[in-house]
Amino acid sequence: MRQQNLQSEAQTASKAGISRRSLVKAGIAASLMAGAAPLGLGRAFAQSSSVTAVMPGVFLPDAIRPVLEGSAEVRVENAPYVSPTDTLAKLLSPGGTSRYDLMISVTEFVRNSVLGENEGDESVMPIDLAQVPNAQHIMPLFQSDIVTRGGNTYLLPLVWGYDSVVFNTEQLPPDEADTWGVLFEDKHAGKVAWRDDAHSMIMAAGLYMGMEDPAAMSEADLDEVTKFLIGSKKNIRTMWTGFGEAVNLIASGEIYAMYGWISMLDALEKQGHKVANNWPKEALLTWSQSAFIPKDSPNAEAVHKVINAFLSGEYGAALVQATRYPTTSTEAAKNLTAEEVAKFNLDIAGRGIKTYPLKWPSLMDRWIEAWNTVKSA
Repeated sequence: MRQQNLQSEAQTASKAGISRRSLVKAGIAASLMAGAAPLGLGRAFAQSSSVTAVMPGVFLPDAIRPVLEGSAEVRVENAPYVSPTDTLAKLLSPGGTSRYDLMISVTEFVRNSVLGENEGDESVMPIDLAQVPNAQHIMPLFQSDIVTRGGNTYLLPLVWGYDSVVFNTEQLPPDEADTWGVLFEDKHAGKVAWRDDAHSMIMAAGLYMGMEDPAAMSEADLDEVTKFLIGSKKNIRTMWTGFGEAVNLIASGEIYAMYGWISMLDALEKQGHKVANNWPKEALLTWSQSAFIPKDSPNAEAVHKVINAFLSGEYGAALVQATRYPTTSTEAAKNLTAEEVAKFNLDIAGRGIKTYPLKWPSLMDRWIEAWNTVKSA
């Protein structure tokens, strides 16, 4: 899964130069440097609790931690985050629903498991929206990621992103890169890299082949995609598996385009490379990560404050400035200039960019088998 590597991205982001200086340039540090009073820092940490959160570390780099914790007046202690699978294992293990206060992970991956089969089987507690007033600002694009059952809300999307083709603009003109076909077409032979991941690559190929809902593709459709990928495999330079490996492929000039992530674009820009992400005419692949509260969390009141802070405009602006990852809150844009909103692509809905969520396929086991067939061909 794409989001399984977000923890390592936090380390990369730190190395890439995220600092208080960058926040000053973004206009965010004003609240940090105005002293403890505006954020309530002294009062908060003198008297409030802390919460233990299992979440990708890239969502709370040290440089912007004071923005979130100051707004919530709660200290956030990060528990190790490995992947969505590991997060579910932590939650569903004996004692897991009381060991952690807050979890944030991939919405599509975790929603069914945390809800359980029937109403009453939930391993998470309802989120009291009265305690999360900022939830009213969640973007229309992600309203469907608010997970409810029986009149209760159990997951709230906090952070979102998109996967696309990341490319060197000096070697591939942007007006020739408006399609997932960059990864598959013969004219790019030897200059592109795929991600070694069944979910990502079969989804991208399905969109390029004209499927409106690739997550729901039939067995016959999957066979056609498999054949297509095998036929296109001759054009790739390699398949990447890790963040650093992928960034280096473009930084070194070995390739000029690849299936990539927002944070890879950010890292390459900070290294001085002329890069961009494309806006595939077939559809941009989007995803969200949602907050949920283990049903026996001992600090539920404090967790609600933290979730509300995640959806604040101040935190949203700070996060996208530091990492390029946007929050689902429409309030973030109000804390940025028009130029920054455009730079960080917070206006994709208004620009009419077609999107498709990285949904969990109904035939995921078969997708994995198909991908292994492609790799061995």
